[in-house]
Amino acid sequence: MDHQQYLDEKMHQLRVVCQSQWDYLKYSDFDKWLSDNFQNDIEGRYYVTKILLHTVYYSKKDMEKLMHYGLYEKIYGKQVKADLVAKEDIYLSTSVAEGIVHQLKESTFFIPLLDSDKPSESGNGIIGDLVHKMNVSENQVDFHRNVTEGKLSGYKYLIFVDDCIGSGNQLKKFWNSAPIKQIRDICEKLSIKIYYIVLIGYDNNIEKLKLADDLQGLEVVVCDLLTDKNRVFSEGNIIWDKDTNEKEAAIAYFEKIKKQKGINFLGYKKLDFAVILHDRLPNWSLPIFWKKNSLWSNLLQRKTSNQ
Repeated sequence: MDHQQYLDEKMHQLRVVCQSQWDYLKYSDFDKWLSDNFQNDIEGRYYVTKILLHTVYYSKKDMEKLMHYGLYEKIYGKQVKADLVAKEDIYLSTSVAEGIVHQLKESTFFIPLLDSDKPSESGNGIIGDLVHKMNVSENQVDFHRNVTEGKLSGYKYLIFVDDCIGSGNQLKKFWNSAPIKQIRDICEKLSIKIYYIVLIGYDNNIEKLKLADDLQGLEVVVCDLLTDKNRVFSEGNIIWDKDTNEKEAAIAYFEKIKKQKGINFLGYKKLDFAVILHDRLPNWSLPIFWKKNSLWSNLLQRKTSNQ
């Protein structure tokens, strides 16, 4: 399909997506971004529009639902089922099951995964949702630096929370840091089971962390798994027309942007996902959407957009 023809056909679709599905990114923002960076560049407009229409987007409600699913289905629900199997009793009324799950939640302590102490950290936002949307007591949450044996006494579960795993480097560093090792020792002493729950994660790198035994003693729970098919420039992605070698042409185009504008088209650790979580992008999402300099405007802001 001709680039201009595609744009003529898809601009309305993109407008509808922005209005009905995305609760942060407006069509006017995208239109301005196109004008700033691709004023007379039909080829560039074509590629980025195609990518944006295939972006994996999670609204605020999506993120809340994922956390609810991870907690109630993949952690508490799994525990309830395991107990029933152990007792050889597969029947449980809904009200009794809900009561057990409530007890499990009350016996859980939550810690946000942070790489700084800033309130803008994504882990803090998820903790806020747990308190305000899922009725977790404020006494059940705190930063890892404040956690003591006395604070964890009486709990059965400790859950670290975060929004995403891309490269896995942050989780590996956090889990093996000195402060967290102290918490791990406390949990071992008190027989507290430790989970790490994340809204979305890249399956390949999660498996690599497990195989390398970098997460010993930690059970990772991913609410929604991304695969290589979600990577923009992978063979399995349906974005590009294979008959015309469109993917190769797009890569060549973004290589040119990298040289001319200083904006890399690959994210952290050379990952190439197009992922937006409500109002933020992970650093392993395509930098063309979040990086900025004197020659390039960004569509969405990250704390490292200017770096």
